[in-house]
Amino acid sequence: MKNAQLLVKLTCQLGESILWDKRNASIYWVDILGKQIYKHKFGGEQTSIWNLDDYVSKIVLNDRHGFILGMQGMLASWEEATNIVKPIIDIPHENGQIRTNDGGLDPDGNFWIGTMHMDAISGRGKLYCYKDQKLHVMLDAVSIPNGIVWSGKLPYTYFIDTFTNEIRRYDFTKDTNETAHYDVLVKIPSEYGSPDGMCIGPDGNLWVAHWGGYGVYCWDINTGKLLDRISVDAPHVTSCVFGGPNNQDLFISTAKVGLDEQQLLKYPNSGSVFHYKIS
Repeated sequence: MKNAQLLVKLTCQLGESILWDKRNASIYWVDILGKQIYKHKFGGEQTSIWNLDDYVSKIVLNDRHGFILGMQGMLASWEEATNIVKPIIDIPHENGQIRTNDGGLDPDGNFWIGTMHMDAISGRGKLYCYKDQKLHVMLDAVSIPNGIVWSGKLPYTYFIDTFTNEIRRYDFTKDTNETAHYDVLVKIPSEYGSPDGMCIGPDGNLWVAHWGGYGVYCWDINTGKLLDRISVDAPHVTSCVFGGPNNQDLFISTAKVGLDEQQLLKYPNSGSVFHYKIS
């Protein structure tokens, strides 16, 4: 059994969007419902926390040594030193009923971000691509957008709508980013929980955090076969990323939201960050 170890003890309501920043050998992540950004220097003891005014669901690096955030109602830039948030573009939020969820940067540097209903009502969200200073709708009627990544020479977009329990592989026209046909790469059995955040591992495969699945699962990017599983001592595993000096360290975020009192007593590290060293 491969078991992730506790790295940072926390009680995030909805820890998400874990990010490795090689510029300072640190991990960043957010607590969506807590409206917070976290930073932890890998190998150190200190964890920094920034409080924001709105829900923040995604944090990515930009090319100016700063960060871009997916927030309720907007994409925004964020400066770590000052905690200043500057709006980039508005995102429709239906008077606060809609918030952002997962997203990512494609190979051309365009920021993709998904939205969902605050109460996770089916089909109320969208998948957007921010390109050429405009917001383009790529998918409509999305429920819980998660795990959007890119890999390989062909323009495949791997995307999860958690409600479907599927990992889908889309083919889109690179010049226009028009989403085309998709196929279902993985139909995840219910006993494995539901797919949440996703990253490409150093092996080139899909590593997926499973909500209600107590772990990170590795799925073959070509065949959809289950290759590996890293157990986590928390039911709701939300996102994962590889980093560290040799890109062999797997960092994992979790959540405590949705757990009852008995579950929280059994899994007191829910909402914490975990780590596993790939051998």
